[in-house]
Amino acid sequence: MKYYILFGPPGAGKGTQAGAIAQKYNLKHISTGEMLRAEIAAGTELGKQAKALIDAGNLVPDSVVEGMIENTFNTYKNVAGFLLDGFPRTLGQASDLDEMLARRGEKVNAVISIMIKDETIKERLSHRAQIEGRADDANEETIKNRIATYHKQTEPLITYYKNNGKYHEVDGECGDIEAVRKAMFRVFKGIDRKFLERQVVLDDTLLNKIQMLAQESPRLRMNYDLRNTEEDQSQRLLNVMLPGTKTAIHKHNLSSETVMLMRGRMDTVFYNDKGIEIQRIHMGGDTGVFGVNIPKGQWHTFEVTELSIIFMAQDGPWSPMAKENML
Repeated sequence: MKYYILFGPPGAGKGTQAGAIAQKYNLKHISTGEMLRAEIAAGTELGKQAKALIDAGNLVPDSVVEGMIENTFNTYKNVAGFLLDGFPRTLGQASDLDEMLARRGEKVNAVISIMIKDETIKERLSHRAQIEGRADDANEETIKNRIATYHKQTEPLITYYKNNGKYHEVDGECGDIEAVRKAMFRVFKGIDRKFLERQVVLDDTLLNKIQMLAQESPRLRMNYDLRNTEEDQSQRLLNVMLPGTKTAIHKHNLSSETVMLMRGRMDTVFYNDKGIEIQRIHMGGDTGVFGVNIPKGQWHTFEVTELSIIFMAQDGPWSPMAKENML
């Protein structure tokens, strides 16, 4: 398992960037803020205690947060690792995390920090309060308290992780959201070693391996990147899909997509702009069809009738699917 920490002051954009990072690297995103807000919304005793502390700009006790995190580690087994967002925030929490991972025979792999100025923090938190209705961001004194708490208790973590050789920094004001995301992906490219043992021969051993991983995954599918380096800006992968997996109806506006069936039976289904099915292509078995080229801009999805392994290829680098490209 990989364990990454997404670090930075309040309003730095950790939550904004976390989803794309987690999706690209098959990580489980753990946001302590979201965990606590869920407890508050549910009106649990923990939620009531947490709300009083958060509204005053204070931190929730370590034991509560750490218990939630370790429970998540124990629950999610079929991911490549975890992306911690909002934890650790103090040296004590960092030490507790190291001990927690040591018990599991693991360690923190890297810390990626998004840095912004104090004035930017104030502007972003005030704006977020208006947009999302978050009471913990609405009061000016609370914002000042959060900034002061960050500098006093959280900033020392920079030195802690620098001394461990695990600290990496990204300028959170280098441009728009996409520019910051690209900067973060460049950092991950330098620390992620997933290509070191990339298998070259696509044989039964490889297919059986990723098939087993897919069968263990709650998502009922598993990808295997066929590139040898992040410098390769194409998209070439094996995708194992089990019956019951859900693939949203979507389209790719910048590239056609080639799909070749290597095992199993499945349908590639085309739709019009209103979401009405216009063509269904049966693949595998006795159909005599083992591949399809999906035109650029064509709405489509895949429906699996038995465990299927496909080779997929597109031009251009991977990027998160935009909402307008999904039905």
